[in-house]
Amino acid sequence: MGQTVPADARTSPAERVIAIGSACSGKKQGPRPDWPTLPGSVVKSAGRALQILEYFDDKRGPANLVDVSRALGYPESSTSILLRSLTTLGYLEYDRYGRTYRPTSRVRLLGDWIEPKLFEGDAIIRLMERIHAETSATVVLAARNGVSAQYIYVVQAQTDPIPHLTRGVMRSIVQSAPGYALLNRIDDIELAKLVRRVNADARNIDDVVKVSDVLGHVAAVRRDGHVHVRSRITPGVSAVAMPVPAGLASAPLALGIGGRAEQVDGHMPDLAILLHRLMAEALQG
Repeated sequence: MGQTVPADARTSPAERVIAIGSACSGKKQGPRPDWPTLPGSVVKSAGRALQILEYFDDKRGPANLVDVSRALGYPESSTSILLRSLTTLGYLEYDRYGRTYRPTSRVRLLGDWIEPKLFEGDAIIRLMERIHAETSATVVLAARNGVSAQYIYVVQAQTDPIPHLTRGVMRSIVQSAPGYALLNRIDDIELAKLVRRVNADARNIDDVVKVSDVLGHVAAVRRDGHVHVRSRITPGVSAVAMPVPAGLASAPLALGIGGRAEQVDGHMPDLAILLHRLMAEALQG
């Protein structure tokens, strides 16, 4: 289903002051990753090794043993063993003078074969950076991973990020704006089955969602090309998400923008108009 661009989508950004991220304190914040606790079914050493690589992806620079240990909450002894193991395997390199580690090109090449067209020409990345430049908000690119929407790329707000997000973070596909955008091509019967399956695995009553709520949000995506919701996962946060058209990616993806609820909600529908316009411009190349 193609994107519907609102009639006034060509309005100049200068005429629409949308500064979701900078409308808060204006004070830059350092990285505050909310690293997820590893599930009990995950082998601890394997999960931690992957989280170390995700940490470097978020930091975008070298780090020493203490940096990694404190950021991820691991004991220094086991962190040291993991860092040395990843170095031996060629995924990290060690600077003996600065006593720091950093990823090697081998890490970058790991997934090149999976989705070679995903970032072809960097069109999606440029689009996300443009949206961030216009709004100062956090922008995420999500893909479906089972019953979750997983963030595969993040342009993080530099002013008062709520919360700081990293690549790999997963949100319930039936409780998040990117999730609803990812579900827009699934028929209502299958959607209802998915919701019931998620509810069957819910650990507490707060995780149970109504089928009608999910159908309503997905219907909004089909009707308007985007969905605007207040987060059930992170109180005080709102998000807007829309499907990425096939012309920009060969796999189903969703693009979302989030920030403080009072800022996101207060800038609708201008924010939706901006997103549609920038998406249309990205499609035109």
